[in-house]
Amino acid sequence: MCSVTHVAAGALIGGLVDSHLYAFLIGFASHIPLDAIPHIDFEDFRIDAVMSVALLGAIFAFSGFSPVFVGALGAVVPDFENLLWKTGIISEKSKIFPTHSGLIKHGKARVGSGPATEILLSAFSVAMVVLAMMIGGGH
Repeated sequence: MCSVTHVAAGALIGGLVDSHLYAFLIGFASHIPLDAIPHIDFEDFRIDAVMSVALLGAIFAFSGFSPVFVGALGAVVPDFENLLWKTGIISEKSKIFPTHSGLIKHGKARVGSGPATEILLSAFSVAMVVLAMMIGGGH
Protein backbone atom coordinates (compact mmCIF):
# COMPACT_ATOMS: atom_id res chain seq x y z
CA MET A 1 0.00 0.00 0.00
CA CYS A 2 1.13 3.55 -0.58
CA SER A 3 2.76 5.13 2.45
CA VAL A 4 0.31 8.00 2.34
CA THR A 5 -2.52 5.47 2.73
CA HIS A 6 -0.76 3.89 5.70
CA VAL A 7 -0.50 7.35 7.29
CA ALA A 8 -4.22 7.93 6.74
CA ALA A 9 -5.28 4.51 8.04
CA GLY A 10 -3.09 4.94 11.11
CA ALA A 11 -4.59 8.38 11.76
CA LEU A 12 -8.07 6.90 11.56
CA ILE A 13 -7.06 4.14 13.99
CA GLY A 14 -5.61 6.76 16.35
CA GLY A 15 -8.89 8.66 16.17
CA LEU A 16 -10.72 5.58 17.38
CA VAL A 17 -8.54 4.76 20.40
CA ASP A 18 -7.73 6.88 23.42
CA SER A 19 -4.21 5.64 24.00
CA HIS A 20 -0.94 6.67 22.41
CA LEU A 21 0.52 3.19 22.92
CA TYR A 22 -2.48 1.38 21.41
CA ALA A 23 -2.64 3.87 18.54
CA PHE A 24 1.00 3.18 17.67
CA LEU A 25 0.78 -0.61 18.07
CA ILE A 26 -2.50 -1.02 16.18
CA GLY A 27 -1.29 1.41 13.51
CA PHE A 28 1.93 -0.59 13.17
CA ALA A 29 0.02 -3.87 12.96
CA SER A 30 -2.38 -2.41 10.35
CA HIS A 31 0.53 -2.20 7.94
CA ILE A 32 0.42 -5.96 7.32
CA PRO A 33 -3.18 -6.37 6.12
CA LEU A 34 -2.99 -3.16 4.09
CA ASP A 35 0.14 -4.43 2.33
CA ALA A 36 -1.39 -7.87 1.80
CA ILE A 37 -4.51 -6.73 -0.05
CA PRO A 38 -4.15 -6.09 -3.80
CA HIS A 39 -3.29 -2.46 -4.41
CA ILE A 40 -1.53 -0.03 -6.69
CA ASP A 41 1.52 1.90 -5.48
CA PHE A 42 2.72 5.27 -6.72
CA GLU A 43 4.97 4.93 -9.75
CA ASP A 44 7.46 7.37 -8.19
CA PHE A 45 8.20 6.55 -4.54
CA ARG A 46 9.49 10.09 -3.96
CA ILE A 47 6.01 11.56 -4.53
CA ASP A 48 4.57 9.13 -2.00
CA ALA A 49 7.33 9.92 0.51
CA VAL A 50 6.86 13.68 0.21
CA MET A 51 3.08 13.36 0.49
CA SER A 52 3.40 11.09 3.53
CA VAL A 53 5.72 13.49 5.34
CA ALA A 54 3.45 16.42 4.44
CA LEU A 55 0.38 14.56 5.71
CA LEU A 56 2.16 13.61 8.94
CA GLY A 57 3.17 17.26 9.35
CA ALA A 58 -0.40 18.44 8.80
CA ILE A 59 -1.74 15.91 11.29
CA PHE A 60 0.81 17.05 13.87
CA ALA A 61 0.04 20.72 13.18
CA PHE A 62 -3.66 20.16 13.82
CA SER A 63 -3.59 17.57 16.59
CA GLY A 64 -0.12 17.69 18.14
CA PHE A 65 1.26 14.54 19.72
CA SER A 66 -2.19 12.94 19.86
CA PRO A 67 -3.21 9.30 19.29
CA VAL A 68 -4.21 10.40 15.76
CA PHE A 69 -0.62 11.44 15.01
CA VAL A 70 0.94 8.50 16.85
CA GLY A 71 -1.32 6.02 15.02
CA ALA A 72 -0.32 7.56 11.69
CA LEU A 73 3.35 7.37 12.63
CA GLY A 74 3.08 3.75 13.77
CA ALA A 75 1.34 2.74 10.56
CA VAL A 76 3.97 4.24 8.27
CA VAL A 77 7.14 3.34 10.23
CA PRO A 78 7.56 -0.02 8.42
CA ASP A 79 7.85 1.78 5.08
CA PHE A 80 11.05 3.45 6.26
CA GLU A 81 12.89 0.27 5.31
CA ASN A 82 11.33 0.44 1.84
CA LEU A 83 12.62 3.99 1.52
CA LEU A 84 16.09 2.80 2.55
CA TRP A 85 15.87 0.00 -0.03
CA LYS A 86 14.57 2.21 -2.86
CA THR A 87 17.36 4.72 -2.26
CA GLY A 88 19.98 1.94 -2.31
CA ILE A 89 20.99 2.23 1.34
CA ILE A 90 19.99 -1.37 2.14
CA SER A 91 19.60 -4.41 -0.10
CA GLU A 92 16.30 -6.15 -0.74
CA LYS A 93 17.56 -9.11 1.30
CA SER A 94 18.03 -6.79 4.30
CA LYS A 95 14.32 -6.00 4.61
CA ILE A 96 12.76 -7.55 7.73
CA PHE A 97 9.12 -6.39 7.86
CA PRO A 98 7.00 -9.46 6.93
CA THR A 99 5.26 -7.99 3.88
CA HIS A 100 8.48 -6.40 2.63
CA SER A 101 10.74 -9.42 3.13
CA GLY A 102 8.38 -11.87 1.44
CA LEU A 103 7.42 -13.73 4.62
CA ILE A 104 3.83 -12.55 3.98
CA LYS A 105 2.78 -12.04 0.37
CA HIS A 106 2.61 -8.37 -0.67
CA GLY A 107 -0.56 -7.75 -2.69
CA LYS A 108 -0.23 -6.30 -6.17
CA ALA A 109 -3.10 -5.13 -8.35
CA ARG A 110 -3.40 -6.44 -11.88
CA VAL A 111 -4.18 -3.06 -13.42
CA GLY A 112 -1.52 -0.46 -14.10
CA SER A 113 -0.98 2.62 -12.01
CA GLY A 114 -1.43 6.11 -13.34
CA PRO A 115 -1.90 9.71 -12.29
CA ALA A 116 -5.70 9.42 -11.98
CA THR A 117 -5.42 6.44 -9.64
CA GLU A 118 -2.77 8.18 -7.56
CA ILE A 119 -4.87 11.35 -7.28
CA LEU A 120 -7.94 9.38 -6.19
CA LEU A 121 -5.91 7.39 -3.66
CA SER A 122 -4.42 10.58 -2.26
CA ALA A 123 -7.82 12.27 -2.01
CA PHE A 124 -9.23 9.22 -0.21
CA SER A 125 -6.27 9.25 2.18
CA VAL A 126 -6.77 12.92 3.02
CA ALA A 127 -10.50 12.26 3.56
CA MET A 128 -9.59 9.49 6.04
CA VAL A 129 -7.34 11.90 7.93
CA VAL A 130 -10.10 14.53 8.08
CA LEU A 131 -12.44 11.86 9.46
CA ALA A 132 -9.80 10.86 12.03
CA MET A 133 -9.46 14.48 13.13
CA MET A 134 -13.23 14.80 13.48
CA ILE A 135 -13.42 11.60 15.54
CA GLY A 136 -10.43 12.02 17.80
CA GLY A 137 -8.23 14.92 16.84
CA GLY A 138 -8.58 16.60 20.20
CA HIS A 139 -7.09 13.80 22.37
